[in-house]
Amino acid sequence: MRADWSWQLHQGAAVVYVIWFAVAVPLAVAGLLLEPRWVGWMVLAWFLVLIVFTLALRVGDSRRRRSWAEAAAEQGWRLSASGPELRDRWPFPPFDGDPRAQVIDVTTGRHRGREFWTGRFRHKVRRRDLGFDFLDLQVDRPLPPLQVLPAGLAPVAAASFLPLKLTVPDLQAQYQLFNGREDHAMAVLHPRAVEALADVPPFGFSCEGRRFVAILPAYRESVTALAQLNAACDLLDLMPEQIWREGEQWAATEH
Repeated sequence: MRADWSWQLHQGAAVVYVIWFAVAVPLAVAGLLLEPRWVGWMVLAWFLVLIVFTLALRVGDSRRRRSWAEAAAEQGWRLSASGPELRDRWPFPPFDGDPRAQVIDVTTGRHRGREFWTGRFRHKVRRRDLGFDFLDLQVDRPLPPLQVLPAGLAPVAAASFLPLKLTVPDLQAQYQLFNGREDHAMAVLHPRAVEALADVPPFGFSCEGRRFVAILPAYRESVTALAQLNAACDLLDLMPEQIWREGEQWAATEH
């Protein structure tokens, strides 16, 4: 399922009720044509489907939160309800598009020698409430501006530039470049980095200066989240020296 559709369903957005009515109306019409006595029962049954579906989503979300809290406690990481100060860390797309965006469900800690911040980013895109998970990893040297996303994440991350299709062998997902240079993107996605990314569900990243943020689909299982954390660390560990030098040159021109 597309990341933006999944977000809408989990959030109980209006689209959920639009879908419900889109099915309920034909059911009612069919009931009137076939057997009027059953109209009420058919609509009631479909209403119960909506309730069960909503409860299943809530139970699943609660289970995922509990599983992540247990995993974080085992690692000695810290959880907090929100982190509004984090928004000031990312003055680049897709984080700077909505001044009223929220950062919630924040976890902070240290993994493989790096400080990290992870949580959920909520924002509004053309009147639609959307969101995704983020993973901000500590970097000690600047990186050039670059934003690479799998096509499935583009609608929910709402990248602000027109995408350029990237052809990355051995990766099933279609990746797109939304900001930065194509040669930089292909240098970052070299064969060893692709090996690390191929083992986990697709995710993207935005970087600029001393900021590297992985952009991930929301509502993941803790096992998937931990695997993607390791893959993002691998991506940084395998970052070519050429990219670090390009980042230092870019940073020198910005100051």
